[in-house]
Amino acid sequence: MRRYPRYAALVPTLLALSMAAIPAAAQNAPPEQEPIVVTGSALPVPAPRIGSSLTVIGNADITRRGDTDVIDLLRAVPGLAVSQPGGVGQLAQVRIRGAEGNHTLVLIDGIEVAPVGNGEFDFSTLLTGAIDRIEVLRGPQGGLYGSNALGGVINIVTRGGDGPAFAAAMEAGSFGTVMGHAATAIGNRETFLAATAQYRRTDGISAAAIGTERDGDRNASLNLRGGAALATGVRLDAMLRAVDKRTQTDGFDFSGGPLQGLAVDDESYSDTRDIAAGATLALAPMEGWDAALSASYSFGRLTGGADGADFFGDRGARLRISARSGYAFASSGGDAVHRITVFADYETERYRNTFPFAPEQIPVQRRSMAGLGAEYRVDLFDQVFLRASARHDDNEDFADATTVALTAAWQLPGTGTRLHSSFGTGVTNPTFTEQFGFNPGTFVGNPDLRPEKARGFDFGVEQRVADWLLVDATWFTATLRDEIVSLFPTVVNDAGRSRRHGVEVSGRMDLGWFGLAGSFTRLSARDPDGTREVRRPRHQASLDAHAQIGAGRIAVGAVYNGRMLDTDFRDFFVDFAATKTPLDRLVLLRLAGSLRVSDRLEVTARVENLLDETYQQAISYGAPGRAAYAGLRVVIP
Repeated sequence: MRRYPRYAALVPTLLALSMAAIPAAAQNAPPEQEPIVVTGSALPVPAPRIGSSLTVIGNADITRRGDTDVIDLLRAVPGLAVSQPGGVGQLAQVRIRGAEGNHTLVLIDGIEVAPVGNGEFDFSTLLTGAIDRIEVLRGPQGGLYGSNALGGVINIVTRGGDGPAFAAAMEAGSFGTVMGHAATAIGNRETFLAATAQYRRTDGISAAAIGTERDGDRNASLNLRGGAALATGVRLDAMLRAVDKRTQTDGFDFSGGPLQGLAVDDESYSDTRDIAAGATLALAPMEGWDAALSASYSFGRLTGGADGADFFGDRGARLRISARSGYAFASSGGDAVHRITVFADYETERYRNTFPFAPEQIPVQRRSMAGLGAEYRVDLFDQVFLRASARHDDNEDFADATTVALTAAWQLPGTGTRLHSSFGTGVTNPTFTEQFGFNPGTFVGNPDLRPEKARGFDFGVEQRVADWLLVDATWFTATLRDEIVSLFPTVVNDAGRSRRHGVEVSGRMDLGWFGLAGSFTRLSARDPDGTREVRRPRHQASLDAHAQIGAGRIAVGAVYNGRMLDTDFRDFFVDFAATKTPLDRLVLLRLAGSLRVSDRLEVTARVENLLDETYQQAISYGAPGRAAYAGLRVVIP
């Protein structure tokens, strides 16, 4: 077994090149009305120049909606299937275009934050108080991001130096819930230090639908972000995120008795502690060149049990060092602007099962990966934007992978029409649990697993009507192979292929005092045997409206989830196989409002599940009924 991948040596080489100031070109300043995004290209670009399907949830959207959980914001994004069985604080999953939850690469200020053990980020840990915007990139993105971006990328950008000097909010309401956050920023957009502290506690509901005991949640988090120009052409940016979360949960009956296959009341709980930190040194000593060096570290610890006794848990850490360097130039006549960027990174992970069931699980497990890639981007006549990227990942413990991405966007002059299309491939590496196992009596790891692989294609048409209406329709398709599936008592790569395709439609109208946004997704996602995959509704839709009336603001939202299947273990001991059982469609309405009583003080209120809908996002798990909250918001510019 190779201890270090053969391309690991390329990282320090590229670091040296970067330190020698090999830079990437400055672009012509984009129009101010075009939002700049940091997802979907090696360097920030105006959003209309991204050929991939991209949704941006801005700070104004977050404020208007009044949501405190990121998971609720993501329900309005086309192509995303969101589930959180058991209520606030319970495990929250996001599936992009039918892919699995661990196929989504989740970044916070550019740092990967999914736990090392199972590779799937739990969105219940993420509150909205520190967030400036969210960028959601759909489709395989391995050509730029490497492993674990098989389904897409969700990039969370926290508040920086352009925020208010001080902002705070507090809220209380149903289920014994209290929450609040305080944020401060000093400096300006270029040189700043920003900090946000958030806290939420709720008594919750019973996670088990048939239960009566409430399962509460406590979440405390801290975000720090800062940046400064150290010299001409030299800039340093850094961030730190820490989360401490304790959640009460319920157990699952697998005894073969009358409650077989159901969630049941008990004293289960889990404690989660996550830390992520990173820094980037950007160099631009002359026009037309730049480079960047980055380092990040994340650590996560999970402990859980029941009746006051811990009996499961793990610890994992990830260290990543990366560098990029590029060059841009214009062709004669200036009709084409070219940019070439090369990048390399080295990543090492370590994992330990802190409650081993067998001696072989006691040692800390380690693995590493090195990646090398390049991106070529060309802007033609300021209306056609093409991008191609390729990347090779050299893995220590399993098969190497080469992934690509091709995107195109064309803004037809004078029509308000933009065509966009992308093709990409992606991989997701086996998790530590899948590779090394957990309990030899019930689950054995498989060291011979291959990474899961996917390829996807989409094509869309975006139409702008004047400055107040934007509509986009996109068709997409994707194929997954080598999916890692359970074959008791271990996991294997499935020999078949899972196929997904569908249509996403989104629209946005903005009249200043009144706005309307909506989305619709039709998805077909099938396992290799031809049956529908679980927790992927065939139809989804959302509609949000807001209005500003004097000093008051009101927002109304609706989310529709069509019928979907879920894994059902109730008859497992009949033929020792799980079945797929339908879950009913649901409609959730939300109402939020605020009233500004002074230049700095605002009163807020919101009602969730306005119609008091009874529903399940997973078989036998409960969901909150109607809930009302009220609070205050203070902003000092």
